[in-house]
Amino acid sequence: MQAEFAIKENDLFDPDLPTASAVLVSLSCVATRYAINPSEDLALLGCSLAQTLNAPEYAESHLIESAAKQLLQDWQALLQAHREFSLQQEVTDFVTPSSTLQ
Repeated sequence: MQAEFAIKENDLFDPDLPTASAVLVSLSCVATRYAINPSEDLALLGCSLAQTLNAPEYAESHLIESAAKQLLQDWQALLQAHREFSLQQEVTDFVTPSSTLQ
């Protein structure tokens, strides 16, 4: 019986973005779109790409590792801000007094 040892790629690695440079280019495009028209969907995509950049396969240098961690924190903060704003809007819409009450 022969044992097969397959190298398993990290779940974060994206074969469609084979290098850290490719992930960073994609992230830059998302950041530009986000700057023009901020949305929760773009924040989610940016967060996902930043998380992808944290895969060990992309750790080409200490600089990339450090930048990947910072980018992930920044995109997570933006995503959290969108979610908090959305929740605040829902509460405000629910609590707003009716104009017929006096």
